[in-house]
Amino acid sequence: MNTQNHQPDLLHILNANAMFSFTSGLFFLLTAKPLAGFLGATSAVLYALAFVMFGYAALIAFNTHSPTVSRGFTLFTVIGDSAWVLGSILLLVLPLFHFTADAKWAIGVTAICVDIFATLQFLEWRKM
Repeated sequence: MNTQNHQPDLLHILNANAMFSFTSGLFFLLTAKPLAGFLGATSAVLYALAFVMFGYAALIAFNTHSPTVSRGFTLFTVIGDSAWVLGSILLLVLPLFHFTADAKWAIGVTAICVDIFATLQFLEWRKM
């Protein structure tokens, strides 16, 4: 089932998600070394995250510029964002990782932002 692009709320949410994802990827790419030290990770992890974020942003942008946005794609973004949030929670609670308090705050705040996208997209998906 597809919806015409006359649903401006969904399009605004998806476009904001694409911009947030692209900006996050750019941040990971440009600050890989200091951010890796801040998070206690390697630069390679940050480069991989940047690549994933650029791909996700491009996928969302491509789908919002097509004639229709499918209900399935909208659900895909909900699941993708929810997976990011779940992964962030696991990073924060599993004893395998020892982040500084500042790093935990950064991960948590980012997860909250992504969860807001997932929630808003889910609400629009239910209307489709």
